[in-house]
Amino acid sequence: MNRSALRDLVIDVLRKTPQTHFRAVENEVRRLSEEYEKRDVLLLNEILWELLLQGILAPGKNSLNPDLPFVHVTEYGARSFDGGALVAHDPDRYIERLIAATQEGAPSLLIESARVALESFLDGRHASALVLLSHAAEHVLHDLATALIRRGREADHGTKRLEAALSEPRKLGASVRRSLSGYRLPEPLARDIDSQIGGLATLVDAARSKRGLPRIPSADRDTSRARFLLFLDQCRFAYDAMRWLEGSP
Repeated sequence: MNRSALRDLVIDVLRKTPQTHFRAVENEVRRLSEEYEKRDVLLLNEILWELLLQGILAPGKNSLNPDLPFVHVTEYGARSFDGGALVAHDPDRYIERLIAATQEGAPSLLIESARVALESFLDGRHASALVLLSHAAEHVLHDLATALIRRGREADHGTKRLEAALSEPRKLGASVRRSLSGYRLPEPLARDIDSQIGGLATLVDAARSKRGLPRIPSADRDTSRARFLLFLDQCRFAYDAMRWLEGSP
């Protein structure tokens, strides 16, 4: 059975029955899907084990059954089930969303940076994850600045500040925001300039000192996950803006 489809079924079962055990999950998946076969039990166990390592599940069902194979959905796991936050715990699905957000315009370096960053997050290395995601955010801002410079030269606008900011990551977000605000963007893009570019700049600043030198940011699980979820919309905005710059008269 397809891993993504099986994972979705497992999540549905856990939503309905947050206190359960491995075999009960398998029995319910078997009931829900005609595609599930006996050999899929190992893949199902891998998915459940990943959810345990990620803190979505924890051992034990109640005081009478406190150990594996009994499990329960944690408080963090319950929050992850709401609002699509669980996508940050599924690298393949997350990368699919990222590619879709950029309408397949994201370069491979950005995709791989985001993937490695997310894998670090899932391994519990939250500071490392934010450093890597910060590098991905720099890449997005750099691409958007380059598009603005190209468009500015075509329109005979000054681009010196943007060009200088390309080598100063902490100044790049403000320069991009200022330059982009000078165009008559469509309403959805114009409305979101401050929030989306500001979000990317915040990511960059988290891993840079005031002098622009690399630093290790402070991070926890909830903050890191929120950054990954917001990054999808930030990328969507940036690459929509790039396409508009390339196609605008």
